[in-house]
Amino acid sequence: MNTAVTIEHDVRRARRAFLVVGLVVPILIASAGVAFLLAWLPDLPERIATHWGPDGPDGFAGPMLLLWMQLGLGLAVPLLMTIPVLLMMRSAWGPVCRFLAATSLGTAVLIVVSSVGSAAMQRESVDVGFGIGTVISMAVASMILLGVIGWFMQPRVITSPPSGPDATGRLQLAAGERAAWFGTAAMARPGVIALVISVLLLIATTAWTMVLDSGAGWLLAIVTLLVIALILTTLVFRVRVNASGLRVRSIAGWPRWDIPVSDIADVKVVQVNPMAEFGGWGLRIAVDGRKGVVLRTGEALQVTRTTGRVFVVTIDDARTAASVLISAMKGTVS
Repeated sequence: MNTAVTIEHDVRRARRAFLVVGLVVPILIASAGVAFLLAWLPDLPERIATHWGPDGPDGFAGPMLLLWMQLGLGLAVPLLMTIPVLLMMRSAWGPVCRFLAATSLGTAVLIVVSSVGSAAMQRESVDVGFGIGTVISMAVASMILLGVIGWFMQPRVITSPPSGPDATGRLQLAAGERAAWFGTAAMARPGVIALVISVLLLIATTAWTMVLDSGAGWLLAIVTLLVIALILTTLVFRVRVNASGLRVRSIAGWPRWDIPVSDIADVKVVQVNPMAEFGGWGLRIAVDGRKGVVLRTGEALQVTRTTGRVFVVTIDDARTAASVLISAMKGTVS
């Protein structure tokens, strides 16, 4: 039987493994990469290849670029993937947290092998005998291998806020009466902070890319603008429940979901932890296949469709919304 003490112990154990796999080891790996690059700087030409096309190198820069990229990315990636989780996940845990640590480790290896391998093949005093294709293959293989190892180095701990009882209540309405429920789902502060940080990093990356390569930079700038526009459409949603069913619509008009009563098999009120169950805030898909609008921790309306697909939306007063929806399913709302 899982007691509060057992759950607390399991979360502490998972957090320790997460810290080692997702932050400590990646930083050590990044530091090793920096050490190699510093040692090889005198042996590198004044201009090194930084990008390869079908016909060979087509982008060049000073060797310090590799060092700064290793420092920046090698430190930024593990910090961004682990610090938010460690700050917010104190009493709940899930497979997404485990996956983020494994991804952090795999990405750290990918960056190191790419940068160190690129520098090794361009040293003036040594002929390593391999090209960029070999470096990329080694980097990807190392990422996959270390990612899998990082996953199994962590314990399988799944804890989340307990779900509330099934929402089986129905409204008592007189003949001819109608009922409807309207609410708003808004992004919680932690989610907004995480999105702002992500956007700022994306903007910084775009600016840096434009300095190095104007063509790729403009392409990334377009992607950045599209990402910002998409984020703005997912901060606030209007939720409506009536005789027609459930409607969840962004204040921008899109994205939007309409689930008719005839397509609903079950309705529940559940407790949701975005990071533990969905890996973050926004339009999310959980490991178990549930999807929906997850904007904060706490109460949510969960609808199971006749096809078995599950849709979740975090809202205040989810129990009233569920009662109206159940009454509509039973034909008491017209």
